[in-house]
Amino acid sequence: MRKIILMLTLISFFGFQSAFAQTTVNGTVTSADDGGTLPGVSVIIEGTSLGTTTDMDGKYSISV
Repeated sequence: MRKIILMLTLISFFGFQSAFAQTTVNGTVTSADDGGTLPGVSVIIEGTSLGTTTDMDGKYSISV
């Protein structure tokens, strides 16, 4: 019984920890017309209020 409780505790701990794992998404926004980079574009994660804007080279980085 102790082994089962210990196993369930470890499984729930690792599941809880991975639920809050974050990763960083990087990218560059370019024009569909000429492929040039686009500065000052808003990049927003759909369904959230998380977002950022592109820099002068059209690049962005956001933690999700």
